[in-house]
Amino acid sequence: MVTALMLMFTLFALGQFSVSYCRTLLQVYEKIELSDQVGEVGEITTEAPCACDFGHLMQLVRAAPDPGDDSSEILAISVYYHAASLIRWLAAPVSGRISCWAQSELCRCAYFAAVSLDRRLAHPAH
Repeated sequence: MVTALMLMFTLFALGQFSVSYCRTLLQVYEKIELSDQVGEVGEITTEAPCACDFGHLMQLVRAAPDPGDDSSEILAISVYYHAASLIRWLAAPVSGRISCWAQSELCRCAYFAAVSLDRRLAHPAH
């Protein structure tokens, strides 16, 4: 019984740390301005990418030259994006407020993907 409680506590703490890490990454990347090149390459028609652009942008990120320093960040935000998508889907019929929060997090993830693409296009690997 004690072992199960310790495992639950550890998993909860790990989850809480992971969410904090991802939210911090998103906050840092939000401060970075996108170049016009990302809009052209990513086919983004609005000023900022929306949640639906995430998948397309991540495909372009994976196809762009890898500088080798952001793969763990991309993995973390991809997992966070899918978790926020699940939360939005589950919360939609129950709570509009939670659903709106999840939607805004998805948009932040899309912006992260756009900045990651911009970084890879600006600094191709040698």
